[in-house]
Amino acid sequence: MNIYPAIQGKMGRWQYYMVKMSMRELAGNVKFAEDIYDDRTLDEAIQRELVTSRVKREIVTYLVRQPDRFFSSIVVAALKGDPKWYPVTMEDDERFLIFRDDRRINDSFGVLRFDGTQEYYALDGQHRLAAIQALVDPSSDLLLDAPKGFKDDEISVIIVVPSSAESPDEFRMRYRRLFGNLNRYAKPTDQVTNIIMDEDDAFAILTRRLITEHQFFRFSGKQKESQRIKTTKGKNLTPKDPYFTSLETLYAMNIALLSSRERRNNGWDAGGIKNPKEFCRFRPDDQLLESLFEELKMYWDALIEVLPDLRKHPTAMRDHSAPSGDGSTQDSALFWPITQQLVAEVARDLIDDRPEPELPLSLGLASSALTGLGKLNWNLHKAPWRHSVIIPDAGRSAWKIRNEDRKEVMNVVKRVARWQLGVDQLSSDGVEELRGDWGQWLMPAIDKEREDEMWEEVEALLIR
Repeated sequence: MNIYPAIQGKMGRWQYYMVKMSMRELAGNVKFAEDIYDDRTLDEAIQRELVTSRVKREIVTYLVRQPDRFFSSIVVAALKGDPKWYPVTMEDDERFLIFRDDRRINDSFGVLRFDGTQEYYALDGQHRLAAIQALVDPSSDLLLDAPKGFKDDEISVIIVVPSSAESPDEFRMRYRRLFGNLNRYAKPTDQVTNIIMDEDDAFAILTRRLITEHQFFRFSGKQKESQRIKTTKGKNLTPKDPYFTSLETLYAMNIALLSSRERRNNGWDAGGIKNPKEFCRFRPDDQLLESLFEELKMYWDALIEVLPDLRKHPTAMRDHSAPSGDGSTQDSALFWPITQQLVAEVARDLIDDRPEPELPLSLGLASSALTGLGKLNWNLHKAPWRHSVIIPDAGRSAWKIRNEDRKEVMNVVKRVARWQLGVDQLSSDGVEELRGDWGQWLMPAIDKEREDEMWEEVEALLIR
């Protein structure tokens, strides 16, 4: 016999019960659907395939490394077991007599009993279950040990049971529908929300702190209403937006600026984690966070020093109708998210290739390494940007940021910038190949004479 203190609930045709189980109890009693059902046809399948690599790489690591570990309820189906519900009413305790006439309360609390023959299987949460089982099982091949006291941790379990009137096929259909509904309509949080809320992602923490403390990004009012950084969903900006950039773009730029060659080769921390996506899953210690912030702040100070245009008002720097850039407005690559990412990535390359890299990096050395950025022409109506990053807007006498083949174009333009800045040393054949790659993406195609003129603009800014 199995007895659980429980809360009873009802939604639609589902009668369900909320109980708690220890990790040990959950791991020992709850199975996977394939252990109970022989789903020979697609119509009989009631669970998605278990991705064991995700279990070991992500969920187990989370449980082991995160002291504030927490899972939402696992939804479990209970077959057989003759479930019986015994309500506990408020009349059973004189302290709660005031609630004795409240039916909602009297029908909610009680005891759920099974006769011991029941079979549980995870309807939703199978990957979490697999991770728990792996940590509880002493014969597991995991290289990580369960945290102290983990087996006694408690987790919320929602148990759904079939009605006495439905056949096994009807029961299976309802459970398949429930699985689909639980997963189809679950919506993950967007990236902006993650950056604002995440207390483990170092890059999110650093980005928020940069906006709070750095004078360039700071806003005097509520940060969610910032006129410096767009804090709503979406990277793109319009010419009339007052923002320097979007929160998502700033986050990506910060990752690029901090992704030094040494970290890419040796790891971000003492554990040797090289992938930024893995590094941001667990909060670093305060000392490392402080060190990363001081470094990041130095990079932005250096960028602002060598690129004084960054201090100009954004609405004056995102004007596609200002081809010359000689008037009161300009169309600068420094103020469009699509090209800001490139700026950060190339800046990182220049810092990595600085003279005497063995010397401790300072603001002066960082600024010196980035000097070349101030010598490039960031006007989008000049080469290599015009006809590649910005293109004529069909049917209008205007220009727009390119959408077609954007990734490929930005890769080529980045290669051009790296060559101009001396990051990449190319032979004459390499230069011709680069020019050909750039020329094939010009839109619309221009005549050879005009292309030659534009390429001369590119070569004129070579930093020798």
